[in-house]
Amino acid sequence: MTPRTATPPPRSSLVARFGPLVVILIALAAVGFISSTGTEEVTAAGPGSKTTTGSANAQLPVYYQDAKEQDELDQYDFGDNCDPKTGRIKVPSLYAPPCVAARPDVKRNVSGQGVTDTEITVVAYVAADDDLAASLNAQLDPPEATADTSDKIIEMFAQTYETWGREIKVVRMKGSGSDETSAKADAVKVAEEIKAFASIGGPGQEGAYAEELARRGVVCVGCGLSLPDSALQDNAPFLWGNLQTPEQYLLNLGDFIIERLLGKKAEFAGSAELRSQTRNFGVVHFEQDPPVFGAVEEQVAKEGGDRGYEPAISLTYQLVIADLPAKARVIVDQLKKAKVTSVVFLGDPVMPIYLTKAATDQNYFPEWIITGTVLTDTTVFGRLYDQEQWAHAFGVSSLPARLPLEKSESWRNYEWFYGEPPAAKKTVTVINEPIRILMAGIHQAGPRLTPETFRDGLFAYPPSGGLPTNPRLSWGDHDLFRAPDFNAVDDMQVIWWDAEAEGPDEQGEEGKGMMMSADGGKRYLPGEMPHTPVNVFDPDGAVAMYDELPADAVPPSYPSPGPGG
Repeated sequence: MTPRTATPPPRSSLVARFGPLVVILIALAAVGFISSTGTEEVTAAGPGSKTTTGSANAQLPVYYQDAKEQDELDQYDFGDNCDPKTGRIKVPSLYAPPCVAARPDVKRNVSGQGVTDTEITVVAYVAADDDLAASLNAQLDPPEATADTSDKIIEMFAQTYETWGREIKVVRMKGSGSDETSAKADAVKVAEEIKAFASIGGPGQEGAYAEELARRGVVCVGCGLSLPDSALQDNAPFLWGNLQTPEQYLLNLGDFIIERLLGKKAEFAGSAELRSQTRNFGVVHFEQDPPVFGAVEEQVAKEGGDRGYEPAISLTYQLVIADLPAKARVIVDQLKKAKVTSVVFLGDPVMPIYLTKAATDQNYFPEWIITGTVLTDTTVFGRLYDQEQWAHAFGVSSLPARLPLEKSESWRNYEWFYGEPPAAKKTVTVINEPIRILMAGIHQAGPRLTPETFRDGLFAYPPSGGLPTNPRLSWGDHDLFRAPDFNAVDDMQVIWWDAEAEGPDEQGEEGKGMMMSADGGKRYLPGEMPHTPVNVFDPDGAVAMYDELPADAVPPSYPSPGPGG
């Protein structure tokens, strides 16, 4: 579990310094697909429908565990790709979906938005030229490598998950712009011209694309990461994502702050003066124009107030790169004047570059509380922040405890299926995740594919994971959140920044400074956070990354059905 050591890489230019920024912008949009211009089609063939006997009146397929509990396994054919020991399909993953069998009275629909008897049309959104992701493509895997990996991941899922006799037709569409007008126009094109069932990804900084798609009945996977949960509820069942919405992660964050930090000294601040004071919280968070996070602020104010938490000040900013240095200086000045000891940051990973620099320039050394918002909790970005400041950063994260790139599930499964590593070595995970969600929904929806059966299929997915390297994934109505859950990850871990540790970042670059997982990356669902002093900046049990997959996270092994098998 000890990280490897190396000398930090040089940062010779501004472009090189912001190279990792592309990863977060792609994560924001869950793009995963990069090409040059225009549109391009590829197809992936599914394994075909399965014949079954028996009867049922639901549109969804029969799930193996349900048939087993009802002693009806002999009535259905779950196929050769079903593992009867687990009740899941034979994919070496703890997240493999359940085995499914079609009900005899539910026939494959022959029409619908993006759905025919033989095809499911999916758009892979490519960042527009004025999107920050597009301007920094050179720092990523080459576009041709990304496109090749995405095509092959789709093919892998189509051959191992059930597509009910349909092919997946992927149309790559490059965005015409990242502003609201362009985003809406692109959504109209997806719905009316391409006639897609779903889109993977969208503009990195504009939610209008996803909302316009929802209005036109098109599913969007990985398009709602910059939107509050209220937007997903208002546009249900069309918007889906991977990590938690603000309203969701605020539950665990609230437990962390109120139960473990509130009313205690700011012992991890960078100056003796602040360490001697009882914590006084200040919030800095991202906002859009027009504002969309007002309901989140209201929730924090009400529920925090009920539990004795009230920030001294709450400040907002917009992600306009040219404006961030000046805005950061103003924000830091306001935090100082409000006598904030502990800065709760809920925003993108770019702003802390400027906030931490401004804080050092103004001789202000507070605690920095990480909230797990889009990759502010990573090593790759932590190294870009002022290290005098980030040495006092800690908090919570939805991300898993780290593994080497080649040990990640997305890489392992690609290599299992194809017998070789993916071409897009740095971005295979962000490519994989939205595709996994899309294909799981199709798999569990059954032969009659609509946005509603897609929803109900994902809602029927059995909660899976919950280990340090494997976050718990689930969707639907459950006791964790107060509204139906349209995002995958449910739990969080406690993290802290070790400015002296050395090892590889998430892109494999060796350097100094590592994000540490407390207690080996132990994960907590909402309501499970211990009411004990926070155990950060404590090397006992902390892990920068695991060298190997822990024994309890090793999935079942199966022969590969692909060309590498």
